[in-house]
Amino acid sequence: MSYIDTNVPPVSIVTPQFLHREAAVQLEKAVKHHRQAALLHEAGDARQAETHGSIAYNHTAQALEVSGRALNVLLW
Repeated sequence: MSYIDTNVPPVSIVTPQFLHREAAVQLEKAVKHHRQAALLHEAGDARQAETHGSIAYNHTAQALEVSGRALNVLLW
């Protein structure tokens, strides 16, 4: 029987590869929401288009933040 100390957090290894992949995921989400916003604008629903545009903006900001972290990991 093995003993696991639950007070010790698991080791988290953040690699540049992981961070770049996460940035790509966030950018893919942003693209999806930008496309939806464009369709909604074409349909005349500016309110929903603005909502999707805002979501796209947030995903893009997250992607840039994660990408910056990846570069900082590479520089260490």
